[in-house]
Amino acid sequence: MKKYLILLFLLVPTLAFLQPSKDTSAPYFKNNSYPEIQLLLTDSSTVFTKENIPTDKTVALIFFSPDCDHCQKTVQELITKMDSLTNLIMVWNGPSYITLHEIKEFYQKYKLESFPNIIMGKETRYFVPIHYRIEVTPYAAIYKEGKFYTEFRNGFTARNLIDIAHNNYSIPAISDEPVKKKKGKN
Repeated sequence: MKKYLILLFLLVPTLAFLQPSKDTSAPYFKNNSYPEIQLLLTDSSTVFTKENIPTDKTVALIFFSPDCDHCQKTVQELITKMDSLTNLIMVWNGPSYITLHEIKEFYQKYKLESFPNIIMGKETRYFVPIHYRIEVTPYAAIYKEGKFYTEFRNGFTARNLIDIAHNNYSIPAISDEPVKKKKGKN
């Protein structure tokens, strides 16, 4: 019993140390332009890089996993609101350790090919989770005119993206919770 207790006391601090944290030394804090992404798209031959991302549009770089329940619920919600999201480019990025076949199944299951503003692929290298220090999926980094605008570290809703796409979103001062701009007289 003592052996297990000692092992527990040694293991817990080690695991806590290895957990990623949202700190200002993360690479995306140092450079506010698009990261050096490389995605193999669902056609299995096209490689999508930061040079393919428009700098004159609002873009959501979304990191997801096809087997993530929350990611599945999020995409289902987004599909019902796509009429309000046509001016937002969404780049869905699956992790390098997931097969392209799984990414493609997700893409086809939700008929995402019918939305021209959705780009989907998988990383060719394990870069994005390290760049953003991602802890939870789905994660979204939002860029406006090629510059980092905000992020959703603990998931997001269609309402979050609609507000951003229509300039009705204010970056929260402290929490990750969205704050809407009030419409009307200033």
